[in-house]
Amino acid sequence: MAFQRSQACSLLLALVLSLQLTAGSSTGDVGVYWGRNKDEGTLREACDTGKYSTVIISFLSAFGHGYYKLDVAGHRLAGVGDDIKHCKRNGILKQAS
Repeated sequence: MAFQRSQACSLLLALVLSLQLTAGSSTGDVGVYWGRNKDEGTLREACDTGKYSTVIISFLSAFGHGYYKLDVAGHRLAGVGDDIKHCKRNGILKQAS
């Protein structure tokens, strides 16, 4: 009887450990806000880390009637369009907030 209980506990422990290893091997869906801190690097760099499935470009401070104002806190806007295309090619979802 004690032997059967020991076997069952060992089997359960092995199952739990294998599930933890499997869960730890995938990154899942992780999103990040980009654009509020000029020291965070470029949008391209955020997409290239491999850590994020979604990058939210912040902050749209005004929008409507075909007009918008994007406040990206000191980031250079010149390369943002190319960075968005780069992220899209790499399967990173972009959103604006």
